[in-house]
Amino acid sequence: MNNFWGFLAFLFVLGMIIAVHEGGHFLFAKRAGILVREFAFGMGPQILKKKKGETVYSLRAFPIGGFCAIAGEEVEDDPFKGSTHAKLNIENGIIKAFYLDVDDMTVDFPVYKIISYDLFDAEKTGNLYMIASKDGVSQNYQVDPQALVFIKKMGVQIAPYDRTIGSKTKRARAMVMFGGPLMNFLLALVVFFIAGLIQGFANLQSSEISEVEAPVGETLVSPAYAAGLRDGDVIVKMQRGTYEAAVDEWADISAFMDQYTVLGLTAPITIDYLRDGVLHTTSLVPEVYFYNIGVHGVLTADGVEIVDIATVEDKMSDNSELLIGDVIKSAEGVEYANLTEMYQIFIDYVGNNDNDELNRLTIQVDRDGTLTDVEVKPYSRKIMDTQKSNDGEIIPTVKVAMGISPTYKFNLGKSFVYSGQRTLSSFTAIIDTFDLLFNEESVTIAALSGPVGILGVTVRIVSNGFAELLNWMGLLSVNVGLLNLLPIPALDGGRLLFLGYEAVTRKKTNPKVETILITVTMFLLFGLMIYVTYNDITDLIK
Repeated sequence: MNNFWGFLAFLFVLGMIIAVHEGGHFLFAKRAGILVREFAFGMGPQILKKKKGETVYSLRAFPIGGFCAIAGEEVEDDPFKGSTHAKLNIENGIIKAFYLDVDDMTVDFPVYKIISYDLFDAEKTGNLYMIASKDGVSQNYQVDPQALVFIKKMGVQIAPYDRTIGSKTKRARAMVMFGGPLMNFLLALVVFFIAGLIQGFANLQSSEISEVEAPVGETLVSPAYAAGLRDGDVIVKMQRGTYEAAVDEWADISAFMDQYTVLGLTAPITIDYLRDGVLHTTSLVPEVYFYNIGVHGVLTADGVEIVDIATVEDKMSDNSELLIGDVIKSAEGVEYANLTEMYQIFIDYVGNNDNDELNRLTIQVDRDGTLTDVEVKPYSRKIMDTQKSNDGEIIPTVKVAMGISPTYKFNLGKSFVYSGQRTLSSFTAIIDTFDLLFNEESVTIAALSGPVGILGVTVRIVSNGFAELLNWMGLLSVNVGLLNLLPIPALDGGRLLFLGYEAVTRKKTNPKVETILITVTMFLLFGLMIYVTYNDITDLIK
C-alpha cells in the first residue's frame, strides 16, 4: 500500500514541477503574443488532448517530462513543400484551412492547384496570401493568420513571422526561456512556505517531548523509548553520576547531551520527567551515530555495540565488513577508553585520496568474543559538509542522542524565513553536487538519479508526512529550474546563451546550426537519462 501511495505522490510531485515549468514558458510566450501550438504533460504518444483557443492541451504516455510547443523555437517547416494541390476551406474570400490529403473523401472542400503563397510574412507586410487556381482560373486569396493546415487529419496552425518567438525582442525571448526555471523557483518558495506552516518550528522554550523514536522492527529501539519515555512527557532534571542539571527548556537538554560527544562520556543518564502532572524517574544509556560510516550504536561498558548499519550502495563509502552486534573497541588504534579521541578520528577524517587504501580506517571490533580488525571507508569530509538538516545546519559526523524531539509550534514569520532559507540551501546543495562530481574522486555520474531513483526516494519520503513531501518537491523544483539554466543547447540555458551571443555580436545564430546543436545535445541528455535510469533499476533489484 505504501508503494501505491508513493507512486501517486511521485506523479503529483513530478506533475506539479513539470506543469509549473512549462506553464512559465507558456505564460511569457502568450504575454509576448507568440503562438503556442501545444502544452503537453509527458512524452510519447498522446493519450488525451483538448484544444482551447489556439493551443492543444495534451496528456502523453510517459510522465517523465513535458513541453510547450512554441512557434519559431525550431525552424518552421514549409507545410506545402512537395505539394502541388490542396483542398481549401474558403469563407468570404479568406482561406480558413488547408487540407493536403486531396484524396480524403471525408473532407468536402474543392481541390485547388497551388501557384504561389506567403504564409510567413517575413517582410512584415501584413499580407498573408495564396494564389491558387481551380478549373483553370487563378485567384489571389487572403489567408487567415490563424488558418489551420491539416496533414492526415492533424491540424497545425500556421505561424506568421510576427507570431513566432524569433520576431520578438531579445528581452521578450529571454523571458520566455527563463520563465520555466523562474516558475520552478517560485514553486519552491511556495511549497517550502506551506511545509513550514504545516510542520511548525521547534519550541525551544519548552522541555516537553514531541516525539520519542518508536521501535523499528523487533530489535532497534531508541534508548528513550526503552526507558519508558513517551510523547508529551516533560523533562525537568537530568543527572549523570553526581552531576545534576535542572531543565527548563530544550536548550538545557541539548547542552547536556553535547557534553557526551565533546567529553566522550558513557555514563547512564537519570531523567526526572512529568507525565500528567506526576513526577517519574527513569534511566537510560544514550546511543551514538557515526554518520560518515552509516553506523548506529549504543554505548556499553566494553565499547559501542552496533545496532543498525545503513546500507551503502555506492562507491563513496564502504561499511560492508561491519556486522550488527559487533562491539567497536578502537579506531585507528585509539581505544574506546579514550572515547573523545576515538570520535575525533571520524570527525577529522578527510578522505578523497587517489589511492583508495589511504581512504580506509581500521576499526577493531569484538565479534562473538573474538577481536577482529575490519576496514571501513567513511564518506569524505567534502561529502559530509554537504549533508544538511531541514534547518540548514550541517549534520554532525558524530552525535550522541537519546532519541527524542522537541515540540513544534506554528509560526507565520518563521515560515517565510524558512521558505527563503530552504530555497537558497537547495541552490547550494545542487552547486555542491556539481563540485563533488568534478572534484571528488569517489563521486561519479553513477551517483545521479533519474525518474526511477526519484520514485524510490518519494516512496520512502511519503511515509514521513505531507510536509516532508513538500520539502522534497521544493528541492526537486529548484533542481529542475537550475539544471535547465545550464548552458547546454537543448536546455533553456543554452537558448539564453544563443541570445547572449546575439546581444554581443548583434546578429542571430544560424538557425540550422542552432537546431543541430539542440538535437545533438538532446540525444546526449537522453543517453545520460537512460544510463542513470539503468543504474537506478539495478540498485532497485539488488
